[in-house]
Amino acid sequence: MIPKKMKAAVIHGFGEPLHIEEMPVREPGKNEILIKVIACGICHTDLHACQGDWPAKAKMPLVPGHKAIGYVVALGKGVNKIREGDIVGVPWLYSACGCCDYCYTGWETLCETQQNGGYSVDGGFAEYVVADAQYVAHFPSHIKFTEMAPIICAGVTVYKGLKQTKAKPGNTQWHNDPGLHRRNPQGHGRSHLIRGGRQA
Repeated sequence: MIPKKMKAAVIHGFGEPLHIEEMPVREPGKNEILIKVIACGICHTDLHACQGDWPAKAKMPLVPGHKAIGYVVALGKGVNKIREGDIVGVPWLYSACGCCDYCYTGWETLCETQQNGGYSVDGGFAEYVVADAQYVAHFPSHIKFTEMAPIICAGVTVYKGLKQTKAKPGNTQWHNDPGLHRRNPQGHGRSHLIRGGRQA
């Protein structure tokens, strides 16, 4: 049975601390699902949201978190490809319009009307979270939730980069590591030659 109330970490103003508060469990609307959160990762973007660092400010009050993963417990109208009991994750890209040039060409992350989890809509630092059924990540059963939560953000970011390179098993790729600037007194990054998935 789904409770009427839940606990969530809420921030009420930029730069203020998070507070654990009781708030209503929202019913899913059209094309939305309700998820019982098992784990939620923390991203540096959550800090930017809470501090108000970016020109497009996060909504306030806000429940941060865009790496929530858990079980679907309720379906809104129009949801037909997800069932109660499925394991899903709620990513940064909560939703997009689906009909602009960016959305048509697979660049929904640039959609001008996109919504972002834990930023423009409440996120996963809560016992329950509502998500757009069309934008959740699907997971198999028997996973480790705490290991899979980061995949929804950092894993997708790395995957997108690799996808853009059109890399395939056995290809030779160059990888530049700008992070080595800090350790290299000359201020140069270091390039690695990758062959068949191994560093050469």
